[in-house]
Parts: sequence; structure tokens; C-alpha cells
Amino acid sequence: MASEHHLPSTTDLARELEQIRREHDIALKDRPEHARALEQRIHKLEAELARQK
Repeated sequence: MASEHHLPSTTDLARELEQIRREHDIALKDRPEHARALEQRIHKLEAELARQK
């Protein structure tokens, strides 16, 4: 039986992007060393959303 690859929906990506942005805002104050990784994740999610639109 072949497994199907599930791509996240635009809504799922948008929700994840909002969550990562909130975490990024917190990290800028509390954990600046973690903020860079979150910025990279934000850019990846934005690119994925742009591809799906």
C-alpha cells in the first residue's frame, strides 16, 4: 500500500506562521539566540504560502 504525502493546507500554514511570529516576538526579548532560527522558519513558511496561492 502506497503512503500518500499530505501537504499542509494554506490555512494550516497561515496558522503556523502566526504562531511562529508570536514565538519570534517573545524570543527577541527573552532568547535572542533563538530568534534567528525562528526568522528562518518564518521565511520558509512565507515562501510556502506564496507558492500555494
